[in-house]
Amino acid sequence: MPSEISSQLKGSATDDARLRNYRASVQQKGAIEVRELESKQSEDLQRLTENHQVQMDDLKRGYDVQISQEAENLEERLHQLRLSADERLDAQKQSDESEFLKTKTANQQRIQEYKKNSEVQLDKLRKETQASTELLHTQAKKAARKEREGTPT
Repeated sequence: MPSEISSQLKGSATDDARLRNYRASVQQKGAIEVRELESKQSEDLQRLTENHQVQMDDLKRGYDVQISQEAENLEERLHQLRLSADERLDAQKQSDESEFLKTKTANQQRIQEYKKNSEVQLDKLRKETQASTELLHTQAKKAARKEREGTPT
């Protein structure tokens, strides 16, 4: 029996050594797997971060392009509005100038008509005054003649 115990002890020690070796091997494999997983996760995280940054840069460029296009569109629209406003202003100026010239011409015609009518009335008054003067002069001559004829000298 002692030899059985000793053989069991040796077997047990061998089993214990084998278990320790197995345990160390499993721990070593586990540690290697953990490092590999950590490395892979780190690489994946790095790749995801880079992809995210690329996507963000693409979005920023896209927004910049879109904003730039919108700015160009707004500038073009503003330019068109200014041109349109200038055209309307020029048209209004021409219309106002035309209306001014029509009014000026009409007023000049009225002034000419008033002058003409005034001259006609003035000529008429002159003629009437002259006729009146001549009539008075003629009457005065007749009265003077009658007076001379009526008074003997």
